[in-house]
This record gives sequence, structure tokens and C-alpha cells, in this order.
Amino acid sequence: MKLCSFRLRDEEEDAERMGVLEGTKVSEPITRTPLLEMLRSTAVSQAAIRLGSETHRLEEVVLGPPVARPGKIVAAIVNTRGMLGGEDVVLDRPRLDMKAPSTVIGPGSKVSAPKSGIRPEVELAAIVGSAISHASVSEAKKAIMGFTILNDVTAPRDSKEDAYQAYRRDKNTGRIEKTTLRGPLFRSKNHDTFCPMGPWVVTAEEMADTAGRRMTTLFDGMMVQDGSTSEYIFKPEEVASYVSGFLELEPGDVVSCGSVGWTKAALGDLDPTEFVLPSKPGKLELQIDGIGLLSNPVVLEQS
Repeated sequence: MKLCSFRLRDEEEDAERMGVLEGTKVSEPITRTPLLEMLRSTAVSQAAIRLGSETHRLEEVVLGPPVARPGKIVAAIVNTRGMLGGEDVVLDRPRLDMKAPSTVIGPGSKVSAPKSGIRPEVELAAIVGSAISHASVSEAKKAIMGFTILNDVTAPRDSKEDAYQAYRRDKNTGRIEKTTLRGPLFRSKNHDTFCPMGPWVVTAEEMADTAGRRMTTLFDGMMVQDGSTSEYIFKPEEVASYVSGFLELEPGDVVSCGSVGWTKAALGDLDPTEFVLPSKPGKLELQIDGIGLLSNPVVLEQS
């Protein structure tokens, strides 16, 4: 089952309806409750959603982000070899960052790129359906309601500019010395519009196996990312289980599983942290097999 959030084209932008996508038609449940509210009040499953008679053609609606304002968005970083940059690097546990809920936008909404440039990051994102704390991997898997596409848009120069010097103990000499530390990722990942999500949620009962699904990113038709969910070092349920060990995950929370690397043609001689798109307006198209296509125009900031 595919669940979406939408409004009719003649409705105000803040209108939000929940729908079930059936082919090219969107059917509304009898109870008109936004998806996030439904997640927080009851379990979401095909058996639990009773559809009414009202349907709309897909071209008649404007899709929004499936979960418009999640409680929190936890994103795994460097969860594939392509992001680590080599086969000889090993991770013992996930590495994480967070995106602000207010950065979320839906399909078709504009991504505002600073002049320093952005890089897209196509990610499989798990939507949490029930609260979990200190959950096992199997418990975490049962708590995942479904999956969507998340674009973890990043402005790499921000973290470079946010590097700073501090006195720290050198692990080789044991002496406390002045050193330059990498800047935090928070600013680079949390500009307004930096979290496109969608186009809908595919429920876990329909997408029981997340392995082997191709993940791609095109910018104005140029392939800049091409990989697979099989590249994940930690599966969605493993990331969710790990997070729940120190931070309770609640219904509607998003656990994004990390991005694949960039194509050789796009990356050239850069390392994975240096790539940015050409500084021009264009169209981003992110696709994950079994989910669909998430498309957003990119505009350049004026200041």
C-alpha cells in the first residue's frame, strides 16, 4: 500500500489530506486524518484504513511530504562504502546526524541552493509506526511502518568553514596541542528546504525486503549517483535499533539510512565530501526501485 499526503490544486497550501495511491488514483479514507496524526493515534495498515468513495486523479492533486513535520529526523551518515571512500574502512556502529523537521519539503517544491553549492544524497528513509526504546533489531523492524525517499541535501562548504582550532591531547604524542577540528555537519545539512521527502510511503507489508533496490540521482538528466540499498553497512532496522538504544523513537519519526556515493563521471578526482552540483538552476530526480520518483527543482539563493 502506498500512502501519500496531498491537497487539491485549488486548496490553500497548508491543506493536508491523507490518501491511498492506487495506480494513478488517490483514494481518501473515510476518516480524514493527516498521516502523522493517524500514526500517533493508531497502527497504520491496509486492514486498518477504510477507504471512502472519494477519489482523485493523481494529476489533480499536489503531493506534499508524506510526513509534513516529523518529531525528529535521524540520519545515518557514511553508511555505504561509497561514502567512506574505500573498501578497507570498517564501522562498528552507525554514525548519525539530525535534520530539523522544518527543513522538510515535498515533491515539486523548490530546493534553495547557496552559492557555495549543494550535493544531493539519495537515501532510503524508514517511517517509524510505533514507539520503541532499547529495541532489538527484530523489534525495530516490526516498528517500521514504511519507507520513502529522502534527499539529505548538504552544503559541504559550511562544515569546512565551521572547522575550528582547539587544544586537544594528541593521541600519538600524549601532549595537549593546538589542532584543527572538523566543523560540525549541522549547518551544512539544515538550511531551509534541505530535506525533500516523498513522493509517498510504501508500507512495510508491501516492501518487506529492502535489499537490492537501485538508488539513483539525476541532475538535469546527468546521472550523479547510482547505487543500491545492498550497499548499506547497517540495514534500516539496525540503524533504528541502535538509535532506540539511547533515544526513544516515536510514531512519525524518520530514520534515514544514508546515501550511496557519486558516479565516477560526476565525482572525478574529488573525494566524496567535495562534490557539489554545478552552480545553476536545474531539476533533481531521485529514484529508489519499489518506491518511485522524488523530483524537486533547484533554485539559486539571491543573497
